[in-house]
Amino acid sequence: MNLIARLLSLKSLENVDLIHTVRVTGSAFKDLTTLGSEGIFYPTTESSANAEYVILDLEFIRDHQLDFDKPAFTEWCRTHISLNMAAMQPLSYLFVIGTDDV
Repeated sequence: MNLIARLLSLKSLENVDLIHTVRVTGSAFKDLTTLGSEGIFYPTTESSANAEYVILDLEFIRDHQLDFDKPAFTEWCRTHISLNMAAMQPLSYLFVIGTDDV
């Protein structure tokens, strides 16, 4: 039995959302990128002319003391996306797309 099968036999990953994608306005995206640099990753694929992308490592942000402004991020979530911090607790990553086509 391989390792993945062994892990899945312990707990099913069905209906588990480890990464969540949200779309926000370009302005909200720019605000997000000013909250700090640690825990925010820019994908190797280049952003398009119509959208920008970042990945937030939510576990890293939650579990470590960073330059990332966590209270401002909580307020940003409340203002710009339909998830609060409690709803994001089981998530590992948040993929944020900034575009004015929202």
